Amino acid sequence: PAPQPSIFTFPKGARPGTLLHSLFETIDFQSAGGNSLAEHIASLLLQDGFDESWAPVLQQQVEAVLDTPLETGFGEPVRLRDLAPERKQVELEFFLPMGRVTAPALTALCQQHDPLSRGNKPLSFATVQGMLKGFIDLVFEWQGRWYLLDYKSNHLGLSPADYSRPALERAMAEHRYDLQYQLYSLALHRLLTLRLPGYDFEQHFGGVFYLFLRGMPQGGIFHTRPSRELVLGLDKLFREGSELPAAGSQAFNEVEA
Repeated sequence: PAPQPSIFTFPKGARPGTLLHSLFETIDFQSAGGNSLAEHIASLLLQDGFDESWAPVLQQQVEAVLDTPLETGFGEPVRLRDLAPERKQVELEFFLPMGRVTAPALTALCQQHDPLSRGNKPLSFATVQGMLKGFIDLVFEWQGRWYLLDYKSNHLGLSPADYSRPALERAMAEHRYDLQYQLYSLALHRLLTLRLPGYDFEQHFGGVFYLFLRGMPQGGIFHTRPSRELVLGLDKLFREGSELPAAGSQAFNEVEA
């Protein structure tokens, strides 16, 4: 018999992932629910060529994600449901100017300061210089600290146990999401430096959440807080570049993060 429709059996791949991202980007966290959410989900499913029968599964999952307490390591946990529109920015675009950055220099810095990178293989890319462009799914403020959050639709298995912390760390390492959140953290740090009077990293930078949506609410939450040393080290590296010139240097205007 066919398995019961659930978030675990919802189709895998880029198109379903885009749909799940669109859902969280287009709803009001505080009011999402009931018939209005059901209709919104149904219209997105139809628009993207999915069967409307998935609507109840997705509605249940969206509401579960919004209501799951996220432990910040500071004070009260936050639920996405608690975030008023003025406390969050959806799809935050950023630009990071880069001096000449080499893979060995970036690898050494990240492995020195981040346990997830330390256990990962060295980065490999042509030496780059120019402008890095990217989008952060969600930036929000909670109890005086700022956080960045990324939604992941990765299919890691058919039960909540497949979305445990060790499983998430393996997926984070495999897809180099460690580098992604490190760059996002630098972007947020620079934004706060510019826009928040009296900004201090230790006082105002809250941390990083990667939500593996299929594993929530029982699992699926990866949380970390890059150290001040790492973020300031990245800031210096991107401003000044790696000291050693490297063969095969490649200049570029825009790279997507």
